[in-house]
Amino acid sequence: MMKITKPPIEYVDRFEPGPIVGAEKALAGILGSFGIAHGVVGCTSLAMYMRGGGPVVDGYYSPLAGTGLQRVEIIHGQNEELLMRAIRYRWTRSGKTPRIGFILTTCASSIIEDDIRRVADQAEEELGIPFIAIDTAGFMGGFNRGAEWVWTAVMDRFAIKAERQEGINIVGPQLMGSNNWPNDIQEILRLLRAADVKVNMPVFWNTPVEGLTQIANAEANYLLTSESFPDFEEKSNSLGLRVIGQDRPLPIGIHNTEEWYIALAREFGDVEKAKVQLQADMDRVARIMKGNYNASWALAGISGKHVGILGYANFAASLARALFYDLNLRPTVIGLWGETPESLERAEKLLEPMSELADFEVLENPSYYAYGQKLKEAEVDFSIGMMQDKALVEGLGIAHCRLSGFYFYNNFDFVPWPYFGVLGMLNLVSKIWNTLEQG
Repeated sequence: MMKITKPPIEYVDRFEPGPIVGAEKALAGILGSFGIAHGVVGCTSLAMYMRGGGPVVDGYYSPLAGTGLQRVEIIHGQNEELLMRAIRYRWTRSGKTPRIGFILTTCASSIIEDDIRRVADQAEEELGIPFIAIDTAGFMGGFNRGAEWVWTAVMDRFAIKAERQEGINIVGPQLMGSNNWPNDIQEILRLLRAADVKVNMPVFWNTPVEGLTQIANAEANYLLTSESFPDFEEKSNSLGLRVIGQDRPLPIGIHNTEEWYIALAREFGDVEKAKVQLQADMDRVARIMKGNYNASWALAGISGKHVGILGYANFAASLARALFYDLNLRPTVIGLWGETPESLERAEKLLEPMSELADFEVLENPSYYAYGQKLKEAEVDFSIGMMQDKALVEGLGIAHCRLSGFYFYNNFDFVPWPYFGVLGMLNLVSKIWNTLEQG
């Protein structure tokens, strides 16, 4: 049975980076991009830090500078010249010449209505590259909305409707909810290539500026999150692109990967080639595990344990399915974080088949305190979450394994191995067993 617990409306206690962070991580996936965060130091610094765990890892380093507004500038307003000086400074110190620029706002600069679009036009004329200005004030939405505004703004500026559309765009790798997403997106692309699923481009991850005009060459935009993006969906539809993927599991583990992979191959590629790749990956895992005493010890030690999971909706739900179906773990408390009701509903739909075989409680957007209390009541053996809930969980005497959340300050595994796909099971088993053994 699946029990769903709604959060108290009057109290919110969770890590919620604003749209400027989502926007910066999305634009950093464009090769040759650079950004200017127009606002106070605290907000712009967070965007800089969070940018550090994105495409920087095995990808492109996107320069970012902040204007660092002070009280006087906020009170008097009209900071366009300050913003333009920051753009020139970043331009001269970027190393390689940038190919596209972005201006992002924080709450303060948005409220006083500095004319960022006029500055973008001036910068474009002076520097000779496209410049896009986006209002990313924190009171206008969350992390996912910031990414959406970048996708939509880029499509507005560059996308050309194609006469022939084939394949898919893989959209939102930074929004998957995995703290290992730079490796997970590479595993996704490897699997799709093996099944002859044409990937037009990732939106955005190591995407060249020259390719931005080709966004509409795909048949569909495949989202790697269960969130809803009304502006992006409307723009995609106007270009003849379907938006799909939000109601499908992420390819974590054998069960999810097979369901995800075969469905995509059937629609966009070659099912038989997908089956061959699945078998090859399962054979490789079997070779590593077979006859390995340590593996038998770890798998037996994991089996039957009760676990709590806290993470962004699609990732947490997909992970719960993988642990239950593939490793015989018992996800007892599942905390789902989402910015839209649709995101939570889609994740819960993925969990419904499990409810016929197991009892568990789903917490919608729980506070840290509420999540911790449920872990105590359920007497779980360990919890999977992110850095932000580690101290709480370990303070309750429960072992903690970090798999979800954002990459920055949350992942200390520098081996380029995914969580996703059949091969990712080796990584998951290793991390879970190490957690239990040391806990």
